[in-house]
Amino acid sequence: MLMPLTHLAVIEASGTDATAFLHGQLSNDVQGLAPGASLLAGYCNAKGRLYALPRLWQAGEDWQLCLPADTAEAVLKRLRMFVLRSRATLALRADLTLLGVAGEGAAACLAQAGLAVPGALNAVAQQQTVTALRWPGSPERFLVCVGDEAAPALWAALSASARPAPASVWRLLDIDAGLPSIYAPTLEAFVPQMVNLELVDGVSFRKGCYPGQEIVARMHYLGKASRRMYRLGAAGSPPAPGTPLQDADGREVGNVVDAQAADRSGCRLLAVVQVTAADGALRLASGEALHRLPLPYALEP
Repeated sequence: MLMPLTHLAVIEASGTDATAFLHGQLSNDVQGLAPGASLLAGYCNAKGRLYALPRLWQAGEDWQLCLPADTAEAVLKRLRMFVLRSRATLALRADLTLLGVAGEGAAACLAQAGLAVPGALNAVAQQQTVTALRWPGSPERFLVCVGDEAAPALWAALSASARPAPASVWRLLDIDAGLPSIYAPTLEAFVPQMVNLELVDGVSFRKGCYPGQEIVARMHYLGKASRRMYRLGAAGSPPAPGTPLQDADGREVGNVVDAQAADRSGCRLLAVVQVTAADGALRLASGEALHRLPLPYALEP
């Protein structure tokens, strides 16, 4: 499948202090990232609430951060507030096109289009002006980042061995992989542990300080998350991010992280839910019943 990932955008950080700046703002070890790899990280406010969950990689001397387009301007504005005297420049790269390639034979599809294929999970392969990332999840999938001017030709080359699909399929694959995203309705709604960020390698507990680090570390070392992210199924159309979940008594016990149609009669979703309510009857506020589905990783007891 070949998908236009128009729901995503790229923020670029450049300058001699860009690496140190991002390392001091994000929840993961930016300075320790190996060459040719990408990294998932959280960007929190001072209370540990997530502003964004960008995936970032190096493009030459610069850094590129991929995140939902509906939050990109807000995240860019907030990051710029903290640049201060750092020699770092941040900009929204509106001249880039993001494509997704997924399914059995996705690697062969990239190779047939003349692209370098990243081998390991989270690996990055760059060839001239095209960057390909191996994205987590099953089936195999890749995010491809290319300049707008070269995008039509690349789309045509990839279409030779891939069928077009909507971006909602990519988001559904993120849901099935248990990978959270922060969209505009859930800005500052969750702390990292609520969306299982440390379970998908999005938090380093060995790096230095970053906004909200004390709260995130305290929960890790001294507490236990009272809310976790679960994968659920429901009949009907997918609810929007932020939609409340209720227990059998009508009490609000969680919120949708993301949801996408899975077939003609139902949807799958990720939702942050109170741990004490997760094994009980759950429903959307509109009345649709929810049922638990497995995640590809184990939640901590």
